[in-house]
Amino acid sequence: MTLSEYKIFADGLAARAGVENGLHGYFLMHRGRLWQTAEHFDLWNLRGKKVLEIGPFFSYLPFALKEQGNDVCVVEGDDPAVYPLKPLYEQAGINFTTCDLFENFGAPDPEKHRLPFADNQFDVISCWETMEHFNFNPVGFLRDLRRILKPGGRVFLTVPNMAELENRIWLLCGKSVGAPVENYNLYYNYSTAGRFLGFHWREYVLPEMVYLLRTQGFFVVSPAHLLTFQNYPHLPLAKKIRRLGAKICFAAIPSTGNVCALVAEKPAVPATQ
Repeated sequence: MTLSEYKIFADGLAARAGVENGLHGYFLMHRGRLWQTAEHFDLWNLRGKKVLEIGPFFSYLPFALKEQGNDVCVVEGDDPAVYPLKPLYEQAGINFTTCDLFENFGAPDPEKHRLPFADNQFDVISCWETMEHFNFNPVGFLRDLRRILKPGGRVFLTVPNMAELENRIWLLCGKSVGAPVENYNLYYNYSTAGRFLGFHWREYVLPEMVYLLRTQGFFVVSPAHLLTFQNYPHLPLAKKIRRLGAKICFAAIPSTGNVCALVAEKPAVPATQ
C-alpha cells in the first residue's frame, strides 16, 4: 500500500465512522510517519498471520492488515475516543477488546500481569508508541507479550527516542524534555475516562529497549532508529530548516532519530539453562 493509497483508505473509514472532521485529525497529522513505520517493518507485505494490535488508536492499520488477509485482534484502553471505530471493527471481522493496562500491569501481584489472550496465540504483535505512556514497570507487559506470541512469532515495537536531537538541544539549554509539569495539574481530574492516557511517563534509548527485550527471553532481530515527521498543511520556513538539520544529523548520527524501532522474536526452541 502506497502512502497515497493509505490516506484514501483511511479517509474512507473516517467518513464511515463519522470522525472525518474530528479524531481523524490524528491520522492526518501522523499519516506519513505511520506509513513509514509500517514500511520499515514490512507490514504492507504481511499475509496470513494472526495479528494483535495494541493501542492502534486512529492509525487504521488493523483494517489494512485485515484486508491483506490477516486475522486481526485489537486491544485498546477503555477510552470513549476510540468508540467510533468499534462498529467498523465488528463489520470488518476484527476482534476488538478493551483492557486497562494500568490496572493489569500496575498491580502489585504479578499474577494479574496478563492480557486477555491465551498462550501462544499470535504470529505478530504490533505495539507502536505505547510503552512511553506506561507509569508502571514494563517488565510484566513484555513478559506477557512473549507468553501470547507463538514460538517464532515476532513483536514490532516503537517508542520515542529519549536521545533524539531535539531533546539533546533542550537539555543543553537546561529545559525539560518530559510532559510539561503544568499538565499534571490540568489533567489531575480528567473526567472523560477514568484515567488520562496522554502523558509520556518514560521514554527510552535504543539500548535500553534491547536490554529489556533480551532479559525477557526475546531475540532482538532488528534494533533501529527512525527519523519521522508530522504532517502540517503549511510548514513554516524555520521548521523546514530544523527538519533539514535533523536529516543531516540523522544521516551522520542515527541515534539522534526520534523513534526507536525494534523487531523481537520469541525463540522457536526454548533457551537451555
